[in-house]
Amino acid sequence: MFSRRRFLLAAAPLAVAAATESWSAGQEPPRRRFVPPLTVPERVTNATVPIVDFHTHLQRRVTAEYLIERMDAVGVTRMVLSPLHYGDSPDGRHINDGEGSDEQAVDYARRYPDRFIPFVGMQRGEMDNSWFWVGNYDTASLLKDAEAKLATGEYFGMGEFMLRFYPYKTSQGIVAPSDMDYPPFSYAMRKFSDLSAKYRAPMVIHAEAEPKVAEGMQQLFAAHPQAIFVWAHNCGRSSAQSIAEMMDRHSNLFADLSMMVYSGGPNPEGYGVYWPRRTEWMHLVVDDEGRVQQDMLDLFNRYATRFMIGTDVAHARVYEFYSRRLPRWRRFFAQVSEEAMHDIAYRNAERLFRPT
Repeated sequence: MFSRRRFLLAAAPLAVAAATESWSAGQEPPRRRFVPPLTVPERVTNATVPIVDFHTHLQRRVTAEYLIERMDAVGVTRMVLSPLHYGDSPDGRHINDGEGSDEQAVDYARRYPDRFIPFVGMQRGEMDNSWFWVGNYDTASLLKDAEAKLATGEYFGMGEFMLRFYPYKTSQGIVAPSDMDYPPFSYAMRKFSDLSAKYRAPMVIHAEAEPKVAEGMQQLFAAHPQAIFVWAHNCGRSSAQSIAEMMDRHSNLFADLSMMVYSGGPNPEGYGVYWPRRTEWMHLVVDDEGRVQQDMLDLFNRYATRFMIGTDVAHARVYEFYSRRLPRWRRFFAQVSEEAMHDIAYRNAERLFRPT
């Protein structure tokens, strides 16, 4: 006889299927909220090009006005808000500065429609569990919730999905303790990919490009050609050659360069260096002085329409240093071609906000 636990685990995928049955009905999704077009001066330089911060996060105690002050100080026109649902641990050992919400992101976008783009946040405690990815009741509940939110037309994407993630502790004492290793080509990711395709909603994925991870990601891209995938941190810090091959093969693959131009200093932290651990498959975008590696420069100029930038501020207290994250981006724009500068700084993000 089945135990109650075995029965629930066996029944969970059926519950997910039942909850998602209507998603393949072929109905047109509702129109998205209108986003005012960006105003771009006739003459633009790397110092004045408007910027869309495509990859950053929202925390409970960060106000919209606080964010706008920091954006205005450094010429950031728009910001994607991906809520960080994680909170501090009850014993106070793990400080996350999170507890944002999807409703908070929409509230900011309603009040400042030209500045904020809300995503359905996918950094949640219930997803740090192997059963979630094979399909359980948490999976069904979150899929139903995400569908309902995307159907309103007020949410523009989903993310960040944490698949292969290395734990860290920052110099500020912020701790991300989970060593996550979940399969990209999983039941849950395939269901979320169906939502991406239906609502033309980009899904931002964090997956360090270890060989088995990269293989699973490409299986996912191939199986869901109508979905929109944004592989964070330059496709999980893949090599320029690997990224070019994947982009040639998968027209639905985009990449954000979040944190990839930050380097230098005595104890650098961030994905632009070999942090929080060094592996043989990590490939950096810039050197210690912020110079773009030649193979990466060729990649960005050739595939300019496939990349976005991001500051990836994951924790509330880090917004205090937001202005420090932009000078390296301005230097990056001075090194790529003029067309690539416009595409990567704002055009590509704007296209994804207005899918056809």
